[in-house]
Amino acid sequence: MKWQSPGENVSKGGNFLTRLIGRLVFWMMGWRIAGEFPDRSKIIVALVPHSSNMDFLLTIAVLWGMGLKSSFLIKHTVFWFPLGYILKALGGIPVDRSSENGLISHVTEEFQRRSKFILGITPSGTRKRVEQWKKGFAILAVSARVPVLPAILNYETRTVRFAPLIEDVFDVEKILMLVRQEADTGMPRY
Repeated sequence: MKWQSPGENVSKGGNFLTRLIGRLVFWMMGWRIAGEFPDRSKIIVALVPHSSNMDFLLTIAVLWGMGLKSSFLIKHTVFWFPLGYILKALGGIPVDRSSENGLISHVTEEFQRRSKFILGITPSGTRKRVEQWKKGFAILAVSARVPVLPAILNYETRTVRFAPLIEDVFDVEKILMLVRQEADTGMPRY
C-alpha cells in the first residue's frame, strides 16, 4: 500500500520512527486506506462506526503512518496515572460528559486560536451500539465553521476509508445525516 503524504496545510507531527511504527502496525494488522485525507489546516474527523478499543490503535497507526498531528476528545475517567500522560502526549483532551461544561465554546476557541488543528471525534460517544448519536461534533463544526471528514472503519474489508469532505457546515441535522450515511457503508468490529 502506498501511503499518502499530508498536504502543505495539514497539521503534521511525528518523525521517521513514528511513521515507520504506524505503517508497520497497520500492515501487520492487514489493513489498508482508501480515499484521500484533504489538505486542510482545520478539520474535524468523525470516526465511524466506533465499536472497539481496537479503533483507537488503528487511528494512531494511521495518524503516525501518515505523519499527522491531531487531538481527540476522550472521557476524563481514563486519564489516570500513567495512562493519562500517554493519552495527553497522543493528543487526548479529557471531557467530563456528566455535566455541561462549555466544551463547544472551548473547542471553537481552540479552532480560532490555532492555525492548524485536526480534531478526531466518535459521534456515537461510546463503543456500544446506540440509536442516537451525540450531536456535539456537528454543533462544533457549525460553531467553528470547520469541515467534517467522515473516516469509515470496515472490519470486514479491513479498510479505513476517508469519505468526501463535508464542507457545508451550516446545518447540524444535515451533517449528522451525511455522516450517518457514510457510517452505514462501514462494518463495526462487534
